[in-house]
Amino acid sequence: NADNPSNPAQDSNSPLAPDFTLLSTDFKLVSLSDYRGKIVLLDFWATWCKSCQEEIPIFIDLYDQYRDQGFEMVGISIDSERLKVVNPFIEKLGVNYTILLGEPNLMDKYNIMAIPTAVLIDQSGNIRKRFTGAQLDRLIYENELKKLL
Repeated sequence: NADNPSNPAQDSNSPLAPDFTLLSTDFKLVSLSDYRGKIVLLDFWATWCKSCQEEIPIFIDLYDQYRDQGFEMVGISIDSERLKVVNPFIEKLGVNYTILLGEPNLMDKYNIMAIPTAVLIDQSGNIRKRFTGAQLDRLIYENELKKLL
């Protein structure tokens, strides 16, 4: 039981990432558990958030470089207008990774206090690192990612 902190199989420093199933911008249902066995960087963002926009090119680059090594980049848009604003935005920026449409309770489950917030999840589905606010430096993400590759 992942909710039990005394579970010995659960590393107390690495809580299990809450699973979810969300609609992607290409109308597929995507669950976090689909990515088990891969390293996942979840980026909580919105089209109206300027620093979120500035980070997206970093994520595109990282995904290009590491996806063949078992890395998945997943953006979770918290825009209330959903597809109407998200699709033109990601087309304009040339986003090459999965973008999901967030649900309000997901922010609570992940304890997201600010956006952007990125959450690095390891192959076992454990949260290994949180990046609150835009980092705007590819190496900050890359160094953490390389520890898990």
